[in-house]
Amino acid sequence: MNDQRVKVKSKNTGRWAVLIATMIVAISLPVAANDRDVRAKTVPASVCEPANSGTENRVLLSNGAWVFRSGQTGTVTFWCPVSLNAYTVSNTGNDNDISWYRVYYRDTDGTGTAARVTTRLTYRRSNGLFSAGSTWNSNSSSGTGNKIAYKQNTHDVRFGALYAFLVTLQRTSTSQSPAFSGIDFELPPVP
Repeated sequence: MNDQRVKVKSKNTGRWAVLIATMIVAISLPVAANDRDVRAKTVPASVCEPANSGTENRVLLSNGAWVFRSGQTGTVTFWCPVSLNAYTVSNTGNDNDISWYRVYYRDTDGTGTAARVTTRLTYRRSNGLFSAGSTWNSNSSSGTGNKIAYKQNTHDVRFGALYAFLVTLQRTSTSQSPAFSGIDFELPPVP
């Protein structure tokens, strides 16, 4: 009889240890994943529109990316709508969360200031326009050429909000050729 009690006690102790360890890990880790409905979204450059009609003649859509026209310089700001909402399709949680987004871009001078791409997630509600995280800047990434960058951006998608990325494309010299191709919500690779 005592042998059976020891076996049951030992079995329950092991289960409790695993449960407690799992809870500790879950509590200590930051939010690391975009919800499934968010990961299904993409924002190609072709959905973006210049924010100011006075600057639209400086850029053109070429091979799926916004680039400067020959001989043009300056800064062009784009609004890129993204279909995000708090209602989930994949489950009944109605709690979409964003942890990361990925930017497809080209910065031809790396950390220099002659070319730059920036992105910021925003949302609009009846009481105004709000930022959903900080601005990502291509000058903070080393290397040149066509690249992707992951931006950590923890945000709980709001009910009754319309989402868009505010993107800027900038060059101070015609020798530079920055480009913006789009954004998705893929997670960074696990190291």
